[in-house]
Amino acid sequence: MTRIHDFVVDLAKGGKSFSEIKKLVDDVYGDKALKKTQIYEILKRVKLGKNTDDRRGFSKQKTTMTADLIAAVSAAVADDRRVSIQDLARAHGTSFGTISRILHSQLGLVKKSARWVPKLLSKEQMEERVRTSKEFIKLVQKKGRSVLDRIITMDESAVSMHTPETKQQSKQWLKKGTPGPVKAKVHATRTKTMVLAFFDSQGMVYNNYVPRGQTVNAKYIIGALGTFLKNLRKKRPETVKGEWFLHWDNAPVHSAKVVQEFLAKKGIKLLSHPPYSPDLAPADFFLFPKLKKELAGFTMTQEEFKKEWEGVLRGVSKDEFARAFVRWYERCEKCIRIDGTYVEKS
Repeated sequence: MTRIHDFVVDLAKGGKSFSEIKKLVDDVYGDKALKKTQIYEILKRVKLGKNTDDRRGFSKQKTTMTADLIAAVSAAVADDRRVSIQDLARAHGTSFGTISRILHSQLGLVKKSARWVPKLLSKEQMEERVRTSKEFIKLVQKKGRSVLDRIITMDESAVSMHTPETKQQSKQWLKKGTPGPVKAKVHATRTKTMVLAFFDSQGMVYNNYVPRGQTVNAKYIIGALGTFLKNLRKKRPETVKGEWFLHWDNAPVHSAKVVQEFLAKKGIKLLSHPPYSPDLAPADFFLFPKLKKELAGFTMTQEEFKKEWEGVLRGVSKDEFARAFVRWYERCEKCIRIDGTYVEKS
């Protein structure tokens, strides 16, 4: 370990801040002082309790990429999937570049972070997702792609009266060297409005705005279905003249006996939907995320909500709705290919 490196390590262990360390190092060593990135790295390793040996010059080491080294690295990764390239280089006395080439070129590995999923699915749940997807694919293949235009999908979602804008939305063009904008951290409000959205490949058929304090129970769903059917006959007269299908998830309020009896009495055909599968529901992977993103940054009252919601809805084109139903079909195909695990993109 070099004297200057040792000096910085001691300061870091003594609780000095980056700015304090930088000033002291510059005062003592002048032009020979460490770079900011090197000081940051030492501070980071001290905070994490990692080895603080001077690793400069590691990349200059030349090590033969032997079969034994490749096997040793492979075994180390198998033992700890989170091991870093730096730790592997240190453990095997070789360079960062050599380990990197072994991992990427020889072993064909890439390091990926975990992604969030709605639920860790059981084997039975994944099998049900595959079964339902096959059922949907079979329906489309039997009746042709035009059947996608005869499906009404429905779902409900609670929308906050204020959702903070995303970091992406807050970006703005500034001159180079100008400090970026700042904003206080704000959480979404707890006050929400529940929306029941019925739509097809052509666009919205019916929006139901649940009154504040109203419980969405079976009785309420039946009332909403009655109003939806009236809207459907008015907006899609050609659809109701022929065969059409209703798709929604298997929430208890949807599968309640009285609701099922109402649907049977009206002769409405239902499409199956697997549990814990928002990635296979157009409302969840398309409509609600899109509308909520557009409303991010807005602060609304209960009275203003309907106007704002329908305002952003008017900005969603018919082509986008049609594409969402094609994506639904493609997601079902992919779900089958990946044995029922979650579909990340389509």
